[in-house]
Amino acid sequence: MNLFIFICQQTLIFLVPLLLIGLGDLFSERSGVLNIALEGIMVFGAFAGIMFIRSASAAMPSWLVLLIAILISILAGMLLSALHAFASIHLKAEQTISSTAIITFATAFCIFYARVMLGTEQVVFRNTFRIDAVPLLSKIPVLGPILFQKAYVTTYLGILVLIVTAFILKRTRFGLRLRSCGENPQAADSVGISVYKMRYSGAVSYTHLRAHETLSDL
Repeated sequence: MNLFIFICQQTLIFLVPLLLIGLGDLFSERSGVLNIALEGIMVFGAFAGIMFIRSASAAMPSWLVLLIAILISILAGMLLSALHAFASIHLKAEQTISSTAIITFATAFCIFYARVMLGTEQVVFRNTFRIDAVPLLSKIPVLGPILFQKAYVTTYLGILVLIVTAFILKRTRFGLRLRSCGENPQAADSVGISVYKMRYSGAVSYTHLRAHETLSDL
């Protein structure tokens, strides 16, 4: 049983970053913009957040460090996504080539910067964000140890993002317009929907969903 619980806990740790990046790409793909640079954008955003955590964890409260790191990750991911969106939407560049260039740059930049500044590819920092046990909920048989012991806040945020994403895409005007721009942009444009605007929203704004990955795979 202990082995089963351990495997489930580790699965959740690695599942949440992949879940968030998949949900983020869902927005981009639904708007009609192909993005295969997900790993590079994820690494770039997480690297920016982790570097902040490493430098500020000793001087600030843990909750504030976590919040600021998430915001920094959002901005870093949006920066690369904006470059891809501009190349794909306005410049009509080949989306596969643009994505390949971004993922190559992002991974290489993070490794190079870490080696130059830290002398190693591994960014070492003090992990103060893990929750050892959630009161009461951690006592639930089987599910308690899996979901509420040795967990991270970002795990619960990831589950919340999944629910919110499903609601946005299926139950809101924004979701309907986003899907229409990806499936039939000519029809969407004929009824006054700005295809450019919606595609930028899908290709750039979706990086908000991946902000929590900074600490999800510690």
